[in-house]
Amino acid sequence: MRERITLVYGWLALIWAGLVVLQVFLAGLGIFGATSYDAHKAFGNVLHGLTAIILLLAIAGPRTGRDIGMAAGLFILVTIQIGLVSARDDAPGLAALHPVLALFAMGLAVHIGLHVLRPRRPVAAAG
Repeated sequence: MRERITLVYGWLALIWAGLVVLQVFLAGLGIFGATSYDAHKAFGNVLHGLTAIILLLAIAGPRTGRDIGMAAGLFILVTIQIGLVSARDDAPGLAALHPVLALFAMGLAVHIGLHVLRPRRPVAAAG
């Protein structure tokens, strides 16, 4: 069961990283006036919720303290990133870190999920 949780944890992190590409596209639609930022904001909340699930899976699965720390870091990073948007009027330079942190979060999510892409070593039979 814990091995299954670990697989879900890794795949969800990789899927999350892929969904960041969609999130950037939604931001582009808002920037270039095709739509408002509403879809970007709403989907950002979905991504934030998924980071909480990734953290819970890291805790529930047979993950190391390092893995749990990375999942917690992802959750905190995305939480800070969302908070930066509100600084846009008072501190635009600080708010400009919003897309930069998205890149860091995407890289961290890929790093978290890389273990599911590595070939598994066969388990030696107890002899």
